[in-house]
Amino acid sequence: MTAEQIEKLLEGMSDEDLCGQLLNYSIPASKTVEELDEMFRTTRPGGLFFGWNTTPERIREVTALAEKYAKVPVIVSADIENGPGCCLASELFLPQMMSLGAADDEALVEKLGVYTAEICRKNGIHWSFAPVVDINYNRDNPVTNIRAISDSPKQVAKIARAFVRGMQTNGMMVAGCKHFPGDGIDDRNQHFCTTVNSLSKEEWMETYGYVYREMFKENTSSVMIGHIAFPANEDPKDIDPMLGALPGTLSYATMTKLLKGELGYKGCLVSDAMSMVGTSVVCPPDRLSIEFIKNGGDMLLFPLPRDYGYLMGAIKSGEITRERLLDAVRRILVMKDKARLFEDREAFAASITTHQKELEEAANELADKSITLIRNGQNIIPLSLPKGSKFLVINMQRPGEFVMKYMNEADVLQKELEARGYVCDMMSGVHVNHNSLEKKMPEYDCIIFACRINPMTYLGGTNRINWDNIMSFWRGVGVAHPRVVFVSFGDPYKLYELSFLRTYVNAYSADPATMRAFVKVLLGEMPAMGKSPVALKGFFERETD
Repeated sequence: MTAEQIEKLLEGMSDEDLCGQLLNYSIPASKTVEELDEMFRTTRPGGLFFGWNTTPERIREVTALAEKYAKVPVIVSADIENGPGCCLASELFLPQMMSLGAADDEALVEKLGVYTAEICRKNGIHWSFAPVVDINYNRDNPVTNIRAISDSPKQVAKIARAFVRGMQTNGMMVAGCKHFPGDGIDDRNQHFCTTVNSLSKEEWMETYGYVYREMFKENTSSVMIGHIAFPANEDPKDIDPMLGALPGTLSYATMTKLLKGELGYKGCLVSDAMSMVGTSVVCPPDRLSIEFIKNGGDMLLFPLPRDYGYLMGAIKSGEITRERLLDAVRRILVMKDKARLFEDREAFAASITTHQKELEEAANELADKSITLIRNGQNIIPLSLPKGSKFLVINMQRPGEFVMKYMNEADVLQKELEARGYVCDMMSGVHVNHNSLEKKMPEYDCIIFACRINPMTYLGGTNRINWDNIMSFWRGVGVAHPRVVFVSFGDPYKLYELSFLRTYVNAYSADPATMRAFVKVLLGEMPAMGKSPVALKGFFERETD
């Protein structure tokens, strides 16, 4: 659409239509069609968000329902951080973002973006809240970690731009980078509190500012605003002496002055989930959506139907000015046009050929290129053992529901070793009886500690080792065997806590392709090709830019 056509469309929309465009509802599987129909009829949302394990049928059904009441097409969003499996049931999960940083292959990353977008668009998803462009400066940050590409601004920008290039090819999807003004500095979690980007303005411009300017060169369609305060960017008189600076989602200085003003960003500003404690405790519930829009935000993620009423009240009273309202909706409509939503969407989707096989091959290539050998102090890798040798895989994980899930996922290691003629037993590394383990270990020729502690299976406030999974090493049991290999399929900083390990591998991701790649490296079928995208002072250096 031309700019004139967008303006004409805006002119034909009522206040109620305009207000609805500001809303992007989360659609849980538990919501019935009847409940959704009532919500859509009364609030006319501009967007929908679907989470993990959603069927294409559910997406199509709910989208059609919302469009019964919408003046313009509804945009469908999801967190596509690592492949179409992040939303779509039965589709492929790719290795984590840090794996992309370790593989350091722009052409491969772009290809992954293309194949992912094809599958998503074919199944009704238009908008990805990815890539993550946070910089993993703080090893103790419980949110970024392997969701981040690197601790180098240049590496983050290079790889993220390639991902966006692929994803936005031919308007198949629109991509959104996150979390502005930038996570990775604090050691807290904005799901639990307002976190802080504590850099000076000059430092920020050289790091996070650099990354976002690079992303805008790629015409990235949206930016997600995080519940992250940036005190150096605020007027001191606007900083509460007790509670500190406002989160980005409520800050005029962050959204309007910095992002839209100094950085000149023309795309859509979407909030992170407004249910999070990092923003929802900062002002009364009836003010939250108003403050986001009033201060420069364009689209609310995870609003409640009541927010429509609050926003309409502010529109009618003039608190949300006509200029601000039209600017927000204009940005949303331009993004929808980039996603080709004003064309024949069914014909466009039908014209797309998906490449599931090629995506799987590219995921395998990515995994092969990402495995990073950090320590090989005993020259155990490559491992040379006769067929019939016995392996014990100890799966380190948080307690609770994730333990058995990881045991099931990690059987890829077991199957790969058994397929090569070895015997492999597995056990949980949670609440291990170290006395029993000590008696058991001599039965085996090699012990593999497979650790999957990461931001997706965490306790929320930390990714650190705790009492649940340290007992394998109590009284030195875990390292007493002559062949011990520790592989982290998650947090790449485990060597900081387990500095006594002599053989240590960073694999970054617990997907099957990465587990297969690790076995190939372990047995010398290929070299470890990954380059560490992060540094751990005193232990290892970053090997990418």
